[in-house]
Parts: sequence; C-alpha cells; structure tokens
Amino acid sequence: MTTESVSVLIKSIAGRLSNAGISDAGMDARLLIRHAFGWSAEEQLGRLPDPPPVAKLDHLEGLLARRLEREPLQYITGNVEFFRRRFNVDPRVLIPRPETEQLVVQAIEFVRSYRIESPRIADICTGSGAIAISLALELPSAIVEATDISVGAMEVASQNATALGAEIELYEGNLLEPLKSKFDVIVSNPPYILRGAMADLQVEVTREPALALDGGEDGLDVIRPLLTGIRGALKPEFSAAYIEIDPPIADAVLQLAHQQFPNASISLLADLAGLARCVAIEFG
Repeated sequence: MTTESVSVLIKSIAGRLSNAGISDAGMDARLLIRHAFGWSAEEQLGRLPDPPPVAKLDHLEGLLARRLEREPLQYITGNVEFFRRRFNVDPRVLIPRPETEQLVVQAIEFVRSYRIESPRIADICTGSGAIAISLALELPSAIVEATDISVGAMEVASQNATALGAEIELYEGNLLEPLKSKFDVIVSNPPYILRGAMADLQVEVTREPALALDGGEDGLDVIRPLLTGIRGALKPEFSAAYIEIDPPIADAVLQLAHQQFPNASISLLADLAGLARCVAIEFG
C-alpha cells in the first residue's frame, strides 16, 4: 500500500475498488480512509499532501479487504446517516436508505397539518430504529412505539435510541401484534422484495438480513397482514399510515389498500427517481 501521500493513497484504493466492480469507488476510498485513520472529512482534506500514518495502514488494508469482498461499506464503518443523524448498523439490521426518509417526512407533515398534540405513532419492522427514533426526535411530544420480529434488530434499535437520546418504546414481536393502542400515524418499511428477484439483487444487498428483504413470491407476504393490522390499529379519523413498497408491486399494494380502507384517501408517493415508493393511507 502506497505511503507517498494521502491523495495518492485515495487514488490507489479507488482503483482497486473500481477494478472489483464497485461503483462510487472514489467515495468509498475516502470513507474507508477516514474510518481507518479516525479522521473527519475536514482532517482528510487538510492532509491530502501528507504521508498517511504508517501504523494504521494494516488496519486500512483489512477494511479494504472486506469491502473488496463486497461487504456493505456501512457495516464496515458501523454507521449510516439517516435524516441528518448517524445510526449504528451491523448485519443484524437492514441499512436505512435515503428514500425511506420519505416515511418520516410524510408522518411529520400529517401530524403538523392536523395539529395533533402528543401524537401516538407506531413504526412496524423498525430494524435499526431509524424511522422511530427520527420521529421521536423531530416530534418531541409524540409517543412512539416500535416493533420488530428480530431480537438482534431490537438490540440495535435500543442502542441507537440510547445513543441519540430518543424516548421510544420497543416491542419484540410480529408486526402490530405486541401493540394494544390506537395510533394517529403508523409507518413501516416491511420486507417487500419479490422472492424471484432476490437472486438479482446487488451483491452488497444480499449481505443484509433476508428476513428484512424477502416479501414472498408476490412481495406481499408481510404487507397483507400488515394492512389488516393497520386497519384495526388506526384511530378512526385524522389518522394515517405510510408504507414503503417496491415499485413492481405498487399496483397490487394499491388494490389491497383500497380493499382494506374503502373510506380512506389512498395514493402512491414517488421517490426522487420518480418511482412509486410509498403507499399513503389517510383519514381526514
């Protein structure tokens, strides 16, 4: 591994990553170096002309080897940014994506538009807790409850809540079964990938827990009972549910939602790429 300068080191690592078929190789190289050397982005920028710390090169090489094996960068660094905050992640949980921030935005907008005081919010399939914790911190008066069937996910979510100072109630169990309350807002990022498409996922995604991805043959194995549970858990008026979905199953989810909620305002919300990414179920 080169010791000429940090700038040359970045180029060298980016080249190795690119040769392994990894996109955004330059960004990954910079992030791996920051993590290995304990630098901020500003420190890294200021040290570009300097030789890298030789004592930490072996550690960097170990991290790079993991990335070359297509382990997700977020698992290597142990964290990911979501809604302007840093969350701890590991292979026990799905890595939060930017598009999932839409669930947080929609929930906040609904609560504020109806001026709901002390809203009761449920996050189903919480994983790392990113959605629930973001809502608890953005809406300090909210009562936020979150569930997940995975014991490991519950541990990660609890750690994140403690680290970020968020008050949420965590329940281990399937979907809404552990919850007894009626809610103003329910949000969920459930497993929704078509089982037949699992083999075609990006290599890094296949390293994430299949339990959080596999939606069954039609992608609806979890969404069907989720919608049924939501129907019994939402308050009858001035309430809403927002569920992240995969674009290929959008029409099927929309049909199910209309069947379960004939009196609700139901719509599909697009992500930044213009793809249907969320079904919104709202009672005004």
